[in-house]
Amino acid sequence: MSQFKNVKSGLHIIISLGIAVFVLSAYANAQPGDAAPMVTLEKSTYASGENIVVNFSNGPGNKGDWIAVYAKGVVPGSGIFTELWYYSNGKREAGGNGASEGTVVFDSASDNPENTEVDWPLADGIYDVYFMCCEEYDVLAGPVALTIDSAGGG
Repeated sequence: MSQFKNVKSGLHIIISLGIAVFVLSAYANAQPGDAAPMVTLEKSTYASGENIVVNFSNGPGNKGDWIAVYAKGVVPGSGIFTELWYYSNGKREAGGNGASEGTVVFDSASDNPENTEVDWPLADGIYDVYFMCCEEYDVLAGPVALTIDSAGGG
């Protein structure tokens, strides 16, 4: 019986070591591009009409990747227009190569031309900012809360 316990203990040690080696090798082989896509704001609160600076990183770099600002709680692709959007190249036209990281600045030229409502400047309130993929509504990162507060922004 003691031999069986020794074999069982030996197997546990071998399996544990095998798992440890696998985890460490996976960690050692991770590439910088393996990090999750991110979207951040230069600051969380802006005044109405103030340029909004959005940073993004670790994206796939598709030419159709884009940054979108939605009213709080709106689900991308639900049929409700974005308030503001730009491709990751900071323009309305997708570039030849997409950017996997960078900065997009929403300003007075950012009004959504697909929407009949005037979106710029954003009204006071809370909005959601997303990093989206491939000219579709596939969320890469977000939402990140954006507050427009004319009294306290800036």
